[in-house]
Amino acid sequence: MTERGTWFAVACALMLSGCFAARGVRPVGEGKVAAGLSVGGPMFTNLGGAIPTPLMTGYARYGLTDKTDLDFGLSLPVIGAMGVDVGASRQLLTEVGWRPAVSVGGRLNFWANLYGFTGGNDANGKPYTFEPRIYEEAYAYASWSIRGSRSYAYVGLDLFAQIEELAVRPTLLAGAEWRANRLFGLQLELKQMAFTQNQRYATVDFLGPADLGAFAVNLGFNFYPGATP
Repeated sequence: MTERGTWFAVACALMLSGCFAARGVRPVGEGKVAAGLSVGGPMFTNLGGAIPTPLMTGYARYGLTDKTDLDFGLSLPVIGAMGVDVGASRQLLTEVGWRPAVSVGGRLNFWANLYGFTGGNDANGKPYTFEPRIYEEAYAYASWSIRGSRSYAYVGLDLFAQIEELAVRPTLLAGAEWRANRLFGLQLELKQMAFTQNQRYATVDFLGPADLGAFAVNLGFNFYPGATP
């Protein structure tokens, strides 16, 4: 990315899974839809205290079958970069007793530099370009219902990859979604992103153990218009 988009490129292009809260933890059901908004991201300290990167992603999901979902996301621009993602998830196991529900999935992520629309030049006098990039992502989640309600807690592993560069960056995550009622859910997620990635000399001062990866916090606001009573 260009100089004006450097910190965002580091935060998202290198550790893309931190840009939004987990989707596809549990299926929405055949023919049903869900939508939502995720805010937050990797923690950084450039402005003083540790704060989450101010990222925002909207999404929509559609239940292709009772166990398979399709999803689409749009990450709103911050410092000129914008992302679109498409993917699918499938529930392999349903919850039985202490055995969790298990879902797996993957998506393609496309990022571009919106300054390419301006026709201007960067700080080095070079014309802005769109610099399109595609990233691959695979994930697996295990989830447990909370007291038999619609609410649930989950843990997961996310693998963000650039296959063409033989680069894979793993992320561990844990979270919960509290369903205030059948239509609305509030999601909180904590992550240790890209824990194999050394960030010591990154443009952004990420908050992470031994300069590896970054901690992240995401809030999700989810809407289930097709939920059954």
